[in-house]
Amino acid sequence: MRASIFIIAIVLSVGLLGRARGDDAPKPKVAVFPLGGSADAGLRDKVGFSLRTKLDREGTYEPIDGPSMKDMVAQRETPITFDTKVDEIKALAQDAGATVLIWGQLDDKTLKLHVYDSRKPSAPPSDLEKKINEPTDLRFAIEQALETLPGIKPFAHPSEVSVQDDPASAAAWQANPNLVSHGDFAGDEASAQWNALLRDQKYNPPFSQEMPDADQVAIVPDPDNPSGRVLAMNLSKDVAESNGLACISSAIPIVPGTRYRLQYRYKSDGPELHVFVKGYATVAGEEREVYRRQVPASGATGGNWVTITDDMNPQNGRVAVQSLRVDLYAYLKSGTVLFGDVTLKAVGTLSHVAKDDAIKPVPSQ
Repeated sequence: MRASIFIIAIVLSVGLLGRARGDDAPKPKVAVFPLGGSADAGLRDKVGFSLRTKLDREGTYEPIDGPSMKDMVAQRETPITFDTKVDEIKALAQDAGATVLIWGQLDDKTLKLHVYDSRKPSAPPSDLEKKINEPTDLRFAIEQALETLPGIKPFAHPSEVSVQDDPASAAAWQANPNLVSHGDFAGDEASAQWNALLRDQKYNPPFSQEMPDADQVAIVPDPDNPSGRVLAMNLSKDVAESNGLACISSAIPIVPGTRYRLQYRYKSDGPELHVFVKGYATVAGEEREVYRRQVPASGATGGNWVTITDDMNPQNGRVAVQSLRVDLYAYLKSGTVLFGDVTLKAVGTLSHVAKDDAIKPVPSQ
């Protein structure tokens, strides 16, 4: 009995100590304003709902509810858009006690958002502009905008374990060929097998003896192995905090029902990585993204090369995934990042059926 009383006393003491330290302090409020733009009003409302829901699940911030936000702008004569100035937004939210303000617009193929944090009054809003070609693009764009806020951890989509290693897959990894064309960035044809992406820019990364200029991608000599090559990205603060830089491989034909393993090495002096493997199928005569695997996020490496290995089970509820592309993506912090030896190999049969809600079934034709 005395032991039980002693344990209860400890629990109560810990609880009171937590309160004394401010664990129950009010959470910063976030005002997500109704989006402008040419997209359907219902879809724009869904984006606002998604932003608030993801913030609420994180628990770090308190989003102001949708009806209250509509009331906040009810007297405004013109819609809020990406061009609306931050001072106008601050004036609208001045009585709401909001710490973070999010506003922008959604058009047919583009989401543009501002994220302003009043705890950094001298800092301009973080900007995000993303092309929206598939429902998954909208989801990842929303998450990327929220990840610019302090205390928001990278969103994970644990549809699969990172690596399911076993003797059979290890042997397959050793024996099977690399399916990524010029994943080592060697050879004169390497540039044509990759496409660098930034906003509306799309180009084959050029060969260079020097590191690329700000917000450019190039294939350069490996600084730790001059006879080898690596892909280099140079991110400015503006691009790192908005669109980020990407470089995507050419299409990789795959066999349905097969598990694949991706491996690459990288070195970053600041930028964070969200590498994706995207799956495609031909639907109604057009190539469409029908699968997406997000490799666990990674960041700065302290001057060292780091090797990342990740398994995937490409599949979709209605169609067979016919090809994959490796999407090397860096964002959030400025600096340079190098990629080398990008490798994708078949390592066995599907280990399980993925249950990631980023995988949307394609409607029947």
